[in-house]
Amino acid sequence: ENREFLDLLGIFHPKHRDDRVVRSLKNADLPVDGTMSFGKFEDYNRKYPHLFYPAFRVQEKMRDKFMGLHWWKRKLAKYEEVRKQVQEHDKREEERENRERRQRYEVSKDLMKQGTD
Repeated sequence: ENREFLDLLGIFHPKHRDDRVVRSLKNADLPVDGTMSFGKFEDYNRKYPHLFYPAFRVQEKMRDKFMGLHWWKRKLAKYEEVRKQVQEHDKREEERENRERRQRYEVSKDLMKQGTD
């Protein structure tokens, strides 16, 4: 069921002779359904960085060959800036909604109070 994940690791570690890789795979609690959330992937990467190092190395080489590292650095910085802007916008929107909710609550509370007088 974890065949795809193991196949991917097999590409990066073709001979599986690396004791660390074999030990890590034995210790890893791989999801039974064969799917993996990004959070779980991050956990595995923290616990077993040597498993994924070749994949990140391939990514780095591809970035170097396609558009160059400088282009990717700028692209990722811009992405991070936009991500922060979206988060700030979402936070402001949530605060606005909370203010409106509190105002509606206060108005309804006042109306209820007037109704009992």
